[in-house]
Amino acid sequence: MPIVLVRVDDRLIHGQILQAWLPSVKANELLVPNDTLAADETQRAIFESAIPRSTRLIIDTVERIAEILLESHDRSVRRMVIVEHLRDALRLKRAGVPFQRLNLGNLRSAEGTLSLSRTVFLGKECLQNLREIVRAGVNVDLQTVPFEKPVDLVDAFRPLDPNVYRDFFPAGVLRP
Repeated sequence: MPIVLVRVDDRLIHGQILQAWLPSVKANELLVPNDTLAADETQRAIFESAIPRSTRLIIDTVERIAEILLESHDRSVRRMVIVEHLRDALRLKRAGVPFQRLNLGNLRSAEGTLSLSRTVFLGKECLQNLREIVRAGVNVDLQTVPFEKPVDLVDAFRPLDPNVYRDFFPAGVLRP
């Protein structure tokens, strides 16, 4: 059950995923845990039509994708997981899905969100979910495309007001 990448990208399946990420991580299976999308046959069909034949696409509920990941013991399958929201990454972690790295790729801006990069904006719920993910021992980085150097979450928070991140990290981790 090698999970080669867990990525948060609110666009889900798009050109960067198909042309850059899948080939870069050599994934032959793409899993999209998304309760809303799992119930939308039309949207699923659109995504399925975009996927290369060499890649198996599984779109299902967060709960069912967690079961698939926990039950599979096929070491030859390289899995990439894309979630739309941090809350779904947290739900996978709480279900026992073993991932040690989370890539933040794209979370759109909205009023009241905190900008961590040009493509990652976090609102209050996202910050709460991210805090719990970090506390679960997951290494989080920001990276738009695979040829960019990933930015560790600690470094992304460093230029911000310490009041924003003080509950995220152990004392002294983010010394200025």
